[in-house]
Parts: sequence; C-alpha cells; structure tokens
Amino acid sequence: MTTPIRFGGLASGIDTDTIIKQLMQVERAPVDKLEQKKQSTEWKRDAYREINRSLMTLRNSAVDLMFSRNFYAKTASSSDESRVSVVAGPSSGNTAIRIDSVNNLATAATQIVEPKDKDGNAVTKVTKVADMNLQSATQVVTLSTLTKEWTLSPKPRAGEIVALKDASNNPIDASYDEATGKVTMNDGSDVPTGTTATYTSGYQIQIRSVEGEEFKTIKVAEDATMENLVTALNGKDSGISAFFEPISGKLSLTQKQTGNNAIIELDATTKTAFGIDPLAIPVNGTNANFTVNGITMSQSSNTVTIDNMTVTLKSSFAAGNPVTLSAATDTQKVFDNIKKFVDQYNETIDLMNKKVKEERYRSFNPLTNAQKDELSEDEIKKWEDKAMSGLLKNDTIVRGAMDALRGKWSSTSSATNDAEMKQLFQIGLSTGADFTNGGKIELNEEKLKAAIEKDPEQVYQLFTNTESGLLLQIRDAATSSRTSITRIAGTDGSGAPTYSMGREMAQIDTRIQRLNALLVDKENAYYRRFAAMETAMNQANSQAASLQQFLGGGM
Repeated sequence: MTTPIRFGGLASGIDTDTIIKQLMQVERAPVDKLEQKKQSTEWKRDAYREINRSLMTLRNSAVDLMFSRNFYAKTASSSDESRVSVVAGPSSGNTAIRIDSVNNLATAATQIVEPKDKDGNAVTKVTKVADMNLQSATQVVTLSTLTKEWTLSPKPRAGEIVALKDASNNPIDASYDEATGKVTMNDGSDVPTGTTATYTSGYQIQIRSVEGEEFKTIKVAEDATMENLVTALNGKDSGISAFFEPISGKLSLTQKQTGNNAIIELDATTKTAFGIDPLAIPVNGTNANFTVNGITMSQSSNTVTIDNMTVTLKSSFAAGNPVTLSAATDTQKVFDNIKKFVDQYNETIDLMNKKVKEERYRSFNPLTNAQKDELSEDEIKKWEDKAMSGLLKNDTIVRGAMDALRGKWSSTSSATNDAEMKQLFQIGLSTGADFTNGGKIELNEEKLKAAIEKDPEQVYQLFTNTESGLLLQIRDAATSSRTSITRIAGTDGSGAPTYSMGREMAQIDTRIQRLNALLVDKENAYYRRFAAMETAMNQANSQAASLQQFLGGGM
C-alpha cells in the first residue's frame, strides 16, 4: 500500500503529522500488546523445541547403546603379530589359545600357460583372438520391447545364419539383413517382444574355479585382442585373476580363493589353445594345516574363526615356538560407551532444569519496533535475554518429563544371583546425595569398571532387559515426553495448524491484521479532521483579509 503524500499545517502552522503520529501511538497500543504476546509465544515455543531436540538425541543415544556390541567389546592380542594376528568379536570369551605350529599356509591354485596363435607362434597383447584356436561364442539375445526394426548386438559373424524364434520358442517369419545388422518381419509388422536371436559372434573361454560347479563362460567380441581377453578373464564373475607378460608371452591364471577345493579348470578347446594337455587334471590350491592347543586342523583359508576370534595365519612355523592369542573384555571401551550415554542424559536433564528454574523478569516484555529504534543492538540483546528468561519456569510438562526420566534409574533392576549387581547404583550409577544437581547421574568410574570386568553380561542386562532394563525405559519416557511437547509446540518445520501454540499464533495474526486495518481507517480519519480544520482556517483567514481590505478602503 502506497503512503499518500500529505501537506499539513499550511494554514494553521500546526505540525499535524507529529500530532497524528502521537495519537496513533496511543491507538496502536492494543496491536503492540498482541505483537508482544505473539513474540513471547514464539520464544516459548522455541524453548519447548530445544528441549524436544535434546530428548530426541537422548532417545537415539539410548537406542544406539542397546546393541550388545557396546557391552561386549573385546580386545585381543597376539604374542607374535608377524606370524599370527587375531581380532576378537563381541561373543569371544575371555580366553587364551595357543597356535603350536603352522605346517603350511593355504594357497590359491595358479597355472602358467603359453597361448599360441593358429600358426603356433607366441601371442602378444595385440594378437587377435580370431587368430587363436578358441571356441566361437554362441550368442542368444532377446528383444525386450516391440519394435519395427531390431538391431542385433553383438553383430553376428559375417555369413552367419541367425535363428529367430518367438517367446514360445517357435520359428517366426522374419529375416536378418547382414548389411544393416537388423531383423525385420517379412510381412512388415513389428518384431514381437520376447523374440530370440541365436547366432555365432566373438569367442569364448569356459572356466571352472570351484570343484563341482558349472563352467562359467567368458566371452569377448569378434575383433578382440589378447589384451581384451585378459581384461575379460579379470572380470568379477570369472573367479580368477589373469596376468599376461608380453615379453615371455606367458599368461598367469590365479584362483581368487584358497584351499583344496578351489581349482582352475579350462574347457578342452581352451586347453589346446593355451598349450595344456587336454587330459591334465585341474590345478588346485592347498589348505592351511596347523595345530591349536594340540589339535591338528585344516582350513581352506588363512583366516579362520577359533573360539569366536578371527585368527589370521601369516607364516608357517614349526612346533616348539608357539604363538599365544588372548581375548578379554575391553573395559575402557564399554565404560566409554556407557559414559557417553550418561553424559547425554545429564545434558538433557541440565537443560530442562535450567528452563524450569530460570528467573522470570515480568517487567521485561518483548520490545516493540518503535522501542527497538531507540536502542542499540547491544541494548536490545540484553533486554531480550531477560524477556526470554523464565518462559518455562515451573512448567508442568517439562517437570513431568524430568520426573519420568529420573524415576527410571531407581526402577531399573535385574534378576541375578549376585546381590551386589541388582541395581544401577550398585555398579556406580546413581542420582547422588547432592539434591541441588536436579537429578543428574553421578558416575563412579572405579565401581563401573569393576562391574564390567566382573560380569559384563549382568551390566548388559541392567541396561537392556526387556522388562526392567534402563535403556528401554528411557527410550519410552523420552518418546512420551516428546509427544506431549510436540502436541503443544510442534517440531521444526511444523505447520501452524498442527500444534496448539501454532494455532494460537495464527489467531493472534488474524487479530493484528484486523486491528491494523482499523488503524489505517483511524489515521485517515484524523487526517480528514485536520484537513477540515485547515480548510476552515483558510476560509476564516480569507474573510478576515477581505474585511480588513473593506474597512481600510473606507477610511
């Protein structure tokens, strides 16, 4: 809305703009009060939301701590990492084992071959696969979508007959044009979905890497080179790693797995092309053979699981100089996990305590825009700090949330034969004797670490037992409190109609808009009255001047 340009006081000499402005300040008082109320409501809503965010963090912290790995953290060590290393898992016992000897490590099957071309010459990286005595690859491709012309890929070999069948495996009346590489229906209709084309294109190697499995087929294009073939052999599905040494012309094939059952077996045609006796038995790897606590063991891998510990054999060694492996509870890590949760709990309780105990300065209302114009930024900040203080003082919802959370620590218990580990205060977690701390948890590091070392299972049960474990109770209490607060103050990004304070502020906005419209009318009315006064004074001045002129003329 454009503010009209007004010229007041021309006849009377009165500063009408200032007078009207002062009058409107009085008239605007109800609007100022509504805006202050809305500002206070927004601050109170934000204070609620700050608590809600802290409760969400606490809830997530409780959920994260529920995982057993947080209470069964283990540390493991080896007397000789260069020969045997070890990693303990959560289910590893507090135990020690002895690796008496490692007769041999597990190995992967490796085969060195010398591929030849059709003339019996050693191949190079750029030798064409077509010049080697490898199998021709049979391609079977299927059309996925109805189309007028179907371009086959890979392209069939020159002069190749393409067998075309429908989805039911019946021949169809269609033709393949070698010049264009396309399949079309002879009657001009669309090539139906599901049509299959079978033809020869490119070359293939068949390889088996695990005894008893089917052969895997590795295919290369019609114009592929030896280098392309090596790349295909290194594909993720081949089961082997391939390396070609161009100077010697030798190709190394290595099985990706170790052990007796991991083999390298090629099809008969490939064996001939690679200079392997067609009757040769497959090359296989070897198992690791070692002795643990006097028991002889054989495994296909050098990484084995013993007593829930992951053991890696790194070198072979004879009996007489054993390697000792040990696992124990990682007390410090378990302690740190629990302490992190306790710190988050105390942070949440601290925040709520601060909000319900803050001093309320009732004489410090939110500043109006006019008041802000008269103050510096520093003065505004100091004023608003006091105006925002204590908005949740003695708030029943926040106090209820605090009481619910604090009560869970004393109600937590666990069935155990150990009378000294039935409740949390017995393992070093209590609300303490200081009643001024607002219910924060005091953590006795010495007692908690002793409890973890003595019986980590019992500590775990105190926190996670489905009936009376602390973490589930804290999770549920935090969730319930968040629900109550969200109903009143919403969450970040919530629409105003979804929570009670939002609806209240929307109603205030409606009232402010209505009052502002009335204020515009009131201001215009004031200007009309002063304008009428100016008009009347102009008329009076004009009459006085005329009378003066008349009287003066008669003398």
